[in-house]
Amino acid sequence: ITHQQKSSSCFSPVEIMASMNDNGNQKRSSTCKVTIKLYASRLKNVAGIGKGISDPYAVVTLLASTPHDTPTVLEKTEVIKNDLNPAWTKQFVVDYQFGIESRININVFDEVRKTGKHIPMGSAGFELGEILGSRGNVKAKKLKQGGVLFVRVTQSLEDDFGSLHL
Repeated sequence: ITHQQKSSSCFSPVEIMASMNDNGNQKRSSTCKVTIKLYASRLKNVAGIGKGISDPYAVVTLLASTPHDTPTVLEKTEVIKNDLNPAWTKQFVVDYQFGIESRININVFDEVRKTGKHIPMGSAGFELGEILGSRGNVKAKKLKQGGVLFVRVTQSLEDDFGSLHL
């Protein structure tokens, strides 16, 4: 077990050890909910000359993990007007299964309200386990069109709150 696996808050060291057999291989899958948060910096302004600054939003797609699965569009973030360094507040909660590769694809667009034809600003793919094992649970990828997309993945506290009866 690497230090990075222990420090990812998705599974405790006990759960990780319990999921390994004598050879150090995984014998069962553990599942938890994780939260995906996005932000970008230095995006290229694709609004066009004299049309102001781009209004970016992102669409997150959970890619198929087996040949029998189909990709699932999770949802889109809110549009952030006139901003090439957006920090979207919309968060995405998904199930993450330890030991199973889970890939997401993120497409960033400029919202064009007049025509309804949104302009692509870039896209990038990420593996959730890689992000969970990285420093700060954050990964960044450069976009071909310009700019950098950042993805942060943390354990969701959604199931840990319990209930309060007054």
